[in-house]
Amino acid sequence: MDSGAGVVEQRVVPDWWQDAARWARLLDDAPAPTFQAWYRLGDGYLQIRSDDAAFRDRLDLLFRDCAVPGPAPDGLPAVCCTVRAPRDSDVALVEFADPEPLDPLTFSLALFPDRGYAEAAGPLPGWRLLTLPGPGGVNGIPVEGDRLLVHRTTPWQALVGSLAVSRVFRLQRNLLFLHAGSVGIGGRGVLIIGPKGAGKTTLSLALAARGHTFLGDEIAGVRLDSMEVVPVRRALAVRDGPVAAAVGAALEKAEAPYEPFPDGTRRRRAFAGELFPEPAVALPLARIVILQGKGPVARLEPAPAGRERLGMLTPLGASMWGRHPMQALKDLLRLANAVPAVLLHQGLPDATAELVATSLED
Repeated sequence: MDSGAGVVEQRVVPDWWQDAARWARLLDDAPAPTFQAWYRLGDGYLQIRSDDAAFRDRLDLLFRDCAVPGPAPDGLPAVCCTVRAPRDSDVALVEFADPEPLDPLTFSLALFPDRGYAEAAGPLPGWRLLTLPGPGGVNGIPVEGDRLLVHRTTPWQALVGSLAVSRVFRLQRNLLFLHAGSVGIGGRGVLIIGPKGAGKTTLSLALAARGHTFLGDEIAGVRLDSMEVVPVRRALAVRDGPVAAAVGAALEKAEAPYEPFPDGTRRRRAFAGELFPEPAVALPLARIVILQGKGPVARLEPAPAGRERLGMLTPLGASMWGRHPMQALKDLLRLANAVPAVLLHQGLPDATAELVATSLED
């Protein structure tokens, strides 16, 4: 659960984790949180029970469009994340209830190698220590089994939120989650593939503004048995630059605010369900659109063969967790070979969206 947090003042509290066992005993006796929220993420559920308002607000900000009243009687896997954070305590206890127990420290190091996390000597027998960098030094998170202790003055919400969402994704063995946008055109699903900043959000929203279904702009889930794309709608973070005319109008009407991002940019925060309230449902996947850069005129050209486009598919680490490497390769090849693909050179957003839509309709 990255991106989108404003600049938060951080204070390093040296070595508080040396007293991890005492903090854990105290927080075990704290009342259970009364607040709860549910989110459907692909074909799984995430339950949040938290006393910490900042953590609740962060999940709601990022996944409001995925919120549900509760789990349906469909037998889909569910993960519960509980945060005990009494008002009079500087330390909070995070606990995960998961159908498949998981070591959160090893999981964090494997899934988020670019965040500077590391493991240090644990404070006590049975405890391990996950370290994360901060502007004033190193912050520590003691870990015991599926329990973490976090100091509430350090930026722990992004890590715990990412862990919670990733745990739900990794339980869905029949889904392949990708860094991709996804839309529905005429009842058929389209994946939009490209690196960060390539224009996935711009194109997804331009198509939604034409009446097509917005499924997501950053995370896409594909059911491997039926080749359906499922909606995973995160909050939108729209960069300044060319956008479809109707998208710009919708952002202004919604008074979408600007937020500072960790990379130094400012983006407009909005929610697809409010801008374009077309219901999002799973759709048969009919096309992969691979973004190839921008120019004066939008144009399409054939994509390379399935094996050659493998490197263009970027699966989420959580989706690969627990899969045998050969099985992971087979799953990616299956997707690459089963669905027709095109290369898209983008022009102006409205013209590009029209070209993509009409090419599929044809």
